Amino acid sequence: MSNENKFDGYMNAFLGYGTRYRDPFRHTHYRSRSQGMQDWYEFDDLFTESGLVKKIIKAPVDEALRTGFTLRDGETEIEQNDAAQSLLEDLNFKSKFATALSWDRLYGGGVILMMLDDGGDLHDPVDENRIRSLEKMEVFDAKDVNPLYYYDDPQDPRFGYPRCYTVIGYHGNSFDVDASRLLIFSGSLISNRKRRERNGWGGSILEQVLEELTHYQTSHHFANVALERLSQSVTKFAGLAELLSTDFGEKAVQRRLQMIDMSRGMMNTIALDSEDDYDLKNITLAGVKDVLDDFEIALCSAADIPATVLFGRSPSGLNSSGESDLENYYNMVSRIQQLKIRPQLSRLLHLLNCCAEYHLNLPEEYTIEFNPLWNPTAKEQAETKQIEADARAKDAQAAATYVQLGALDPSEVRDKLDEEDTYTLDRSIDGAVGGNDDEGNRSET
Repeated sequence: MSNENKFDGYMNAFLGYGTRYRDPFRHTHYRSRSQGMQDWYEFDDLFTESGLVKKIIKAPVDEALRTGFTLRDGETEIEQNDAAQSLLEDLNFKSKFATALSWDRLYGGGVILMMLDDGGDLHDPVDENRIRSLEKMEVFDAKDVNPLYYYDDPQDPRFGYPRCYTVIGYHGNSFDVDASRLLIFSGSLISNRKRRERNGWGGSILEQVLEELTHYQTSHHFANVALERLSQSVTKFAGLAELLSTDFGEKAVQRRLQMIDMSRGMMNTIALDSEDDYDLKNITLAGVKDVLDDFEIALCSAADIPATVLFGRSPSGLNSSGESDLENYYNMVSRIQQLKIRPQLSRLLHLLNCCAEYHLNLPEEYTIEFNPLWNPTAKEQAETKQIEADARAKDAQAAATYVQLGALDPSEVRDKLDEEDTYTLDRSIDGAVGGNDDEGNRSET
């Protein structure tokens, strides 16, 4: 297969756009120390060396786990919530899930191996009736976990999914693990064809931001180059063409330019022949900041992380508060909680509930409710209370009007207030209708 059939993208051969050695953005790329290896070696180096990449990977993960969760039955916290939280804390739950989710975003997948004491080996399915305890959890990324064989019974709801994996340990040793002993994070959404090519693992976040990241970093490099050339000198040598035609002319010109630049740096004085000329041109940087900001916005858009979080900068623009950016960001973090964390956490809690030594006794039905990501400020709380008070006042005025018109009986209004456990409106109605009693008779003053 020719190289032309291996690469997709836009290309303009005349202008050089899209060509490797003429387009400056195509010519500039991140160089991995592991030349010739797969992309995930490059991801390794980027995650290790780039603080920006590490923030793209870890910031949403840390935010998703920051506030924790509560186990509830409807609106009520279940009695076993504190006991379950204590067990998870002993297992270092947040750190293990944070690492697995980071590998999920970086490599397209990760697993948590649960070391369950159920009398079976790692390659045996979990016997939930014999689990005594969960000793510890270990995290592995997708590149160290390969499917060994799959469920092949078409009647099985797990048909086509891996039944057993081969896991490569820290020191290179390998062992087989049944899928029931793993909490599996399968990467971002990609096509089934791509997933088959990757042994069942999904996409990496870096795949969708790498080009924008390259443009952003290259733009800053070019900006530094522009700063170095902010003042460009122009020197006119008499007989330059004739000098360059000689064997040692090029070196002579170089030495002469070096002497001029050195004398300018040391004494700020230029010594020239009477027929030579020297001029200094100033280069403007107008518009460079706007271009850098545009590359920054493109990177934030690809990473789905606002600049207020990724770069720690205040929102820019007229009447910009950043609230809408943070709202979108928290919606993305909430999706991580619902789609990534909740299913695996539910499985983990179920297995902890099966452990005989813990006596957890979780109810058959409960919900995992993640605590709010956003805590309102004192000002926002006061504004909310004022809005609620204004709404109650309007309700009270409307109810009083209906009572005066005879459309409602005061006892009906009182019953409604009792159902809603609200009494502010009750006193408003009493004052509005002149102090009616429960039987609707006007009391004497």
